[in-house]
Amino acid sequence: MDDEVKFDAVWRAALDQFIVEEELPDSFRAVFLEWYAGITAHLAEWASRSETPPLIGFSGCQGSGKSTLVNAMAHVLREAHSVSIAVLSLDDFYLPKSARQAMAETVHPLFATRGVPGTHDLALLTRTIAALRGTGSVPLPRFDKATDDRTEMVHWRQESAPVGLILLEGWCIGIPPQPDEALVQPVNETEANKDADRVWRAEVNRQLEADYATLFAELDALLLLQAPSFDAVFNWRWQQEQQLSRRFQQDYPALTDPTMTQSEVADFVLHYQRLTEHGMATLPDRADCVWELTKDRTVGKMRLAGLAA
Repeated sequence: MDDEVKFDAVWRAALDQFIVEEELPDSFRAVFLEWYAGITAHLAEWASRSETPPLIGFSGCQGSGKSTLVNAMAHVLREAHSVSIAVLSLDDFYLPKSARQAMAETVHPLFATRGVPGTHDLALLTRTIAALRGTGSVPLPRFDKATDDRTEMVHWRQESAPVGLILLEGWCIGIPPQPDEALVQPVNETEANKDADRVWRAEVNRQLEADYATLFAELDALLLLQAPSFDAVFNWRWQQEQQLSRRFQQDYPALTDPTMTQSEVADFVLHYQRLTEHGMATLPDRADCVWELTKDRTVGKMRLAGLAA
C-alpha cells in the first residue's frame, strides 16, 4: 500500500509541475490520469526491459494537442520513472526554407509550403534516431514556425545518448500511401486550382511510398489522437496559430508578427486535407492505441489494440 501511495504521489507531483510550467488548466490532470496514465506506465516498463530504445510513433492532426500530450508523457516518464527519453517532433525536421523553395522551382510550386511528405529532412531524422541509440551528445534540430525556417545549429538542444525511449510525434506519422486512382479527383480548391495536373499530390504520394514508408516501418508502436472530422482541424489549427503569435510577440516584441491570419490558416490547412482525411480512415486500424477525440479535444473513447512489449 505504501508503494502505491508513493507512486501516486510521485506521479501527481510530476504532473503538477508540468501543468504549472506549461500554464495548463487544472483539468488536464484528471484527463491525463484517466486516459493517458496507463499507456505512460506501460512505456516506462517497456523501456526498462528493452536493450534497444523503442521508437514510438505518435500521430494526430494539426492542433489536436499531441505535442502537449507527448511532452506531458515525457515529463512524467523522466520525473516519476527515471526514464531517459528523447522527444522528436517531425515539425523540427522540415527542410529549410531555401530547400523547399528549390523543390517549388524544380518539382511543383506547392512544395514551398511546409507540411506534406517531401518537405521533411528524413535523412537527418534517420541519423538522429540512430545517434540517440548510440553514445555521446546528439544535437536535436529546431524549426521556427514563426519564421518558417530551421534555426541555426547553435540554437539546437543537446540530448545525451543512449536514451531509454524515443517518442516521434507528427501529423502524418504512420499514414500509408493512397492508391493511384484516389489521386484523380481533387479534394478541395487548392488541388483543383493549383494542382490540376496532379504533379504535387502524385509526388507526395510517391514520398509516402518510399522514404516515409521506410521510416514508419521502423516504429515499434503507433499511438493515435483521432480527430472527429476534418472540419475540426481548422478551429484547432487557428487556436494553435494564435498561441504561436503570442509567443512570438513575447520573444520578439520589436519585430512584425509573421504568423498567419485566420484566412491564411484556412488556406494553409487545405494543403493537409487529403492526407488528414486519408489518415482518419486508415490509421485507426494500424494504431496500437487510439484516443477518439470530440470537437473540444476531450477524449470520447479509447481503443487499445495491444502493444508489443
